[in-house]
Amino acid sequence: DKFGEKSFDVEDLIRSLDEIGPYQNVFIQEMDIMNVLLVEIRRSIKELQLGFAGELTMSEAMEDLMMALYLDRVPTSWAKRAWPSMKALGSWVKNFSDRIFQLEEWMNNPSEIPKVTWLSGLVNPTSFLTAICQVTAQKNQWELDKLVTFTRVTKMMTVDEVDGPSRDGAYIIGLSLQGASWDVNGAQIEKSKPKEMFCPMPVINVKAVTKEKANVGGIYHCPTYMTEQRGPTWYFNAQLKTTSPPARWTLAGVALIGDVA
Repeated sequence: DKFGEKSFDVEDLIRSLDEIGPYQNVFIQEMDIMNVLLVEIRRSIKELQLGFAGELTMSEAMEDLMMALYLDRVPTSWAKRAWPSMKALGSWVKNFSDRIFQLEEWMNNPSEIPKVTWLSGLVNPTSFLTAICQVTAQKNQWELDKLVTFTRVTKMMTVDEVDGPSRDGAYIIGLSLQGASWDVNGAQIEKSKPKEMFCPMPVINVKAVTKEKANVGGIYHCPTYMTEQRGPTWYFNAQLKTTSPPARWTLAGVALIGDVA
């Protein structure tokens, strides 16, 4: 019931845009994925309701759905069409709702990039990072394959503190540091605080630079993952300032996580 008849009219949106740039492509693809997932949620719930009413024979898929709902787990047919997540069903539904809200907000002004993008609220965050490089390459007439993303952590902890979109690149939010802490005033990594599993990161500015310019000292190239599972959910390395040798953080397994269960 939470998602009712919700869906994104992607074709209508495309018709309303004068130009579809790299950022527009990212959000349109996200809407397509959400539409597929919304259709499957409605279909499977309706099917289960018909099974309960005795109008359909209960199938294995329906029983799996029933058990998942009972155990507060994300049903398999939903997870297949969604993003990697280790959340229980209740917090997954809230997360899904927030993802839809971000896309709806963008639809209000689709020709512009959001002031701050909730990166971990995208199914395919890599495509957004690629879009940053594409936009920079087009603007400066640079070769795309010579560009890489480079991050600078700001002192702003919330979206409300940000005045407007980044002038070079894009502002992102939604990452948490695991295995270390972030010193906001000193703008660098520090050791974890006692009993702190995750340290929420401030707003981060991601811009595209040439590979030579990205090769600077005093930086820990921090792996960023979609979930705590790490491994296959890696999607880029963020550059975090450090006064300690970067190897210290590598040995400690320090990483940025998007979807904290």
